[in-house]
Amino acid sequence: MKKLSTLLCLVMFLSIFTFTACSAFRREGRTRAHTLMITGNYMNSRLLCDLAQYRTKQPILLFSLDADRSQQIYYLPAPPKVEPIRNEEFVDMVSFINPKRVVIVGGSDYVPQEYIDKVSARFPVMIYNSDDWEQNARMLGDLLNQRGLRKEFVDSKARLAKSGISNP
Repeated sequence: MKKLSTLLCLVMFLSIFTFTACSAFRREGRTRAHTLMITGNYMNSRLLCDLAQYRTKQPILLFSLDADRSQQIYYLPAPPKVEPIRNEEFVDMVSFINPKRVVIVGGSDYVPQEYIDKVSARFPVMIYNSDDWEQNARMLGDLLNQRGLRKEFVDSKARLAKSGISNP
């Protein structure tokens, strides 16, 4: 009888542990991101998204053109992690991240319109495409509840310009 009750306790413990671990995994895989930032690999947009990610730990999908002009997409869950994803996996990756909202930083000049259309069909999308990058930084900072993001963006750009790196 004692063996049976011990065995029953062990089975119950393992069942509860397995259920808890599985639900934690589902939570981690399905509700990680509040805001997904999608942008291109250009100085202003990349700097702004990197600063926002540093402050909020929200993921980035980064579009980049190779030397042969082929489109590459990279998933940046958190620095220094970078995972390339195939173009046909774009919508699946956004669904996996399962953000409450998506912010396109730079508009269709930075993210191809076909990808904006694909993500807009499934998620709430905001597009920050002002030519004034301080304005984009202010709006993104307001959205992410990071009021100092614009100032940090301006200061970082000034430091980069002082070191000889400028926006092409």
